[in-house]
Amino acid sequence: MAYESDNKKSKNEDTNNNWKPDEVPQLTVDVYKKNDKIFVVSTVAGVQPENLDISINNNTLSIKGLRKKPYGENDNEILLQECFWGEFSREITINETLNVDEIKANLNNGVLEIEIPIYKITAQRKIEVNKS
Repeated sequence: MAYESDNKKSKNEDTNNNWKPDEVPQLTVDVYKKNDKIFVVSTVAGVQPENLDISINNNTLSIKGLRKKPYGENDNEILLQECFWGEFSREITINETLNVDEIKANLNNGVLEIEIPIYKITAQRKIEVNKS
C-alpha cells in the first residue's frame, strides 16, 4: 500500500526532491522594539550555533545559516518530505542609530533572538556660549 498524506497524494508526489529554488530561502522573522532595543526573533529548529552567520553592515542585519538533515537520503526511502533542509538567509535594514558593539545573539530551544541596542540621540539641547 502506498503511503498517503492528508491531502491524498501518492508518495512520489509528496516528496519534494525535485524542488530547486532559484534563491536561498528567506528566514522568517519577527522584529520588535522595546526599551531602546530592537529584537529580531526567528525559529531555527535543528540549526547549531556554528551553522549560523550573523553580521551587521551599514544598519543591515544579515542572518545566514544551514539546517542539516539528521539522516542520509541514500540510506532511507523517503515517504514524505515537508521539512526544509539546506541554506537559508535574511537581510533586514533597521532605520535607527544602532550600537553595533553591544549586539547580542542567543539560541535557546531552537529560537534565535538577536538584541540590538539603539543609541539615544537627543534632538534638542541647550548649547552654552563661552566668552573668548
